[in-house]
Amino acid sequence: MEIETFFHTHPVFRYEEFAHIKAEQGINNPRAARKALLYYTKTGRLINVRRGMYAVVPPDVSPDQVSIDPYLLASKASNDSVLAYHTALELHGVAYSAFEQFTFLTAQKIKPFEFRGQRFQPVAFPIALKESGNTNFGIEELDRQGVAIRVTSLARTFVDTLDRVELCGGWEEVVRSISNMAALDVNAVIKYCLLLNNRILAAKVGCFLEQRQGAFSVNSDVLQPLMEKKPLTPQSLVAHEREGGKLVKRWNLILPLRVLKKSWEEPDHDV
Repeated sequence: MEIETFFHTHPVFRYEEFAHIKAEQGINNPRAARKALLYYTKTGRLINVRRGMYAVVPPDVSPDQVSIDPYLLASKASNDSVLAYHTALELHGVAYSAFEQFTFLTAQKIKPFEFRGQRFQPVAFPIALKESGNTNFGIEELDRQGVAIRVTSLARTFVDTLDRVELCGGWEEVVRSISNMAALDVNAVIKYCLLLNNRILAAKVGCFLEQRQGAFSVNSDVLQPLMEKKPLTPQSLVAHEREGGKLVKRWNLILPLRVLKKSWEEPDHDV
């Protein structure tokens, strides 16, 4: 493959991908690959986003003016990157808000980084999935500018957002976003949730599936595996004492009142 063809098909790429193309051309010297990347960066054809990651600058465009897709940046932040949590909600078109933080799963030890005011947040794969060899469960590919990027499925994302609410902007953002889901593979949701082996999460997922049982065609029989995994005693999800909570006895969860009442949907009478 010619270099210009590579640039056209790889708007964002990692050093390893470039080195592979050079090797196909018969140039196996890592120093030569790095020298070529330095040349293209100095001439304004590439932007060195961070160590080992580059973005292509189209011809006749200034490096300062080129628009770089942050989802592609997150997908290339590591060689095993999987876009997840709120970023996955956005890619699936159900996020209530657009964030300037892009979250990705990786097994690599990578520090968070920023680029042009946007933050890129690595998160480790859940330990339960690594121990059972199921880190790839519920991962699919989406096309982004002709590049295949990996993202958690809508079913896995439903569970993940309830598991790590803090990575998704808080309860209001999570509830509003999952309320935008018009369809959901409930069986995949339950199967994935059980893989995480977390009683509180099983109760959260069951509780919120039950709230959308009309939309998702959920019945008690379907929820029974989650019911069997719920906490044995009530567990509180109330963040602090000033925030009121209420026990959802069926699931042994104490949820914040504002979540149960969706108080953010109430009209502001102070205006």
